[in-house]
Amino acid sequence: MRLCLASTASTKVTRLVLLSTIVLCAASLAFAGTITTYTGSDDGASTTGPWPNSSAAQAAFLAAAGATTLVDFENVALGYYTPIVPNGSLSIDLNAGNFGDGFSGISTTTFGNVYGFNTTPGGAQWYGFPVGSSTFNFASPINSFGFWITGVQTVFTTVFTLDFNDGTAQTLNLPINTSGGTSYFAFIDTASFSSVTITNLSNDAWGVDDVSYGVSGTSVPEPSSLMLLGSGVVGLAGILRRKLMQ
Repeated sequence: MRLCLASTASTKVTRLVLLSTIVLCAASLAFAGTITTYTGSDDGASTTGPWPNSSAAQAAFLAAAGATTLVDFENVALGYYTPIVPNGSLSIDLNAGNFGDGFSGISTTTFGNVYGFNTTPGGAQWYGFPVGSSTFNFASPINSFGFWITGVQTVFTTVFTLDFNDGTAQTLNLPINTSGGTSYFAFIDTASFSSVTITNLSNDAWGVDDVSYGVSGTSVPEPSSLMLLGSGVVGLAGILRRKLMQ
């Protein structure tokens, strides 16, 4: 950015204009947040646990994220359909093949640790969507998101991603186990986002359970707010400059 300062402008005006430049530069940088990830895997673990590494990752994420909303799919209607609406703040678009109970949609059937299965203590239901994608849409922007992954195998899965936009398009690679079992993956962003899309286009049968999301204390002002602040500083500088030149 080029600043043109009149030779008669006072030091105070110069400082205000320089401050506005810093604010506007901060606004442009704020479009992309800083991302912290939390992940742990229990490769080949049974469907009943224990899952120490996955559980430790979940605990670390929840401690850092603060208050979150948990979706365990226990009170969601069974079957394959879209959208899935667990509560008033989340709807899930399912874009995957329908392979029936135990594979796709909200299921209770468990075929083993190399397929999707429940991870909720005392629960039974989980969410499966092999060979496709699923988009989690939030009624209000969030900046923290975490979930359990079950049954993913390297023999089937080569690309496993989570995509979202926090002002910049972001792609995070998800953990892939050799022999199924569980993983936990979560992240906290200093910027906010309104949806995440999980994609696994390989011929794998796997599941998701115990999704947590919320707004942690690490969020930053929206870029639009920073731009408005910078514009206000520029306007004030202009008024002071005109008065000093009268």
